[in-house]
Amino acid sequence: KLFEFHKKLRTLTFFDPACGCGNFLVIAYRELRELELDVIKEIRAKSEGNITMFDVADMAKVNVHQFYGIEISEFPARISEVAMWMMDHIMNVKLSAAFGESYLRIPLKNSPNIKHGDALELEWESVLPSNDCSYVFGNPPFIGQSYQSKEQRAQMARIVGTKRGGSLDYVAAWFLKAGAYVKSATSGKPRIAFVAT
Repeated sequence: KLFEFHKKLRTLTFFDPACGCGNFLVIAYRELRELELDVIKEIRAKSEGNITMFDVADMAKVNVHQFYGIEISEFPARISEVAMWMMDHIMNVKLSAAFGESYLRIPLKNSPNIKHGDALELEWESVLPSNDCSYVFGNPPFIGQSYQSKEQRAQMARIVGTKRGGSLDYVAAWFLKAGAYVKSATSGKPRIAFVAT
């Protein structure tokens, strides 16, 4: 069961369509790596005496390529990529300390999948197909109707499907796009968790 759970951790994918500098992605990655570390420790403890050589590098499979994001501003998009690699390094150091052997992922072969663009204009399927997504989460921008720009009001009207977006907050567009994204999945429906008031 531990091996099955570990295999599942390696298949999960996470998508933040308003990722900013990647805070939600970084924390989710850290927690996933913590879970993996606990699993590896348990596997090693249960297999003492049965495995002649235990290679941590063969066991650590959770990686940054399981994480996807969209960010409208290029600079924060690049920061989120670097932040993911930094967290990867921090967790590799923690893994090394836990097992008393050095573990590095150099050269970097995997990358987080951060797309620079407007999440309300991009097709989310082009970033991560909904059938391959496990979780959609994040903290999309809150902008009251009276504070929205002309372009934002036009986006709201298009996404809501009316001439105007009405009195909806801008964040509602992410909920509507996420709902359509999940609905388009034909297998393994992603779960959604957005910050909301």
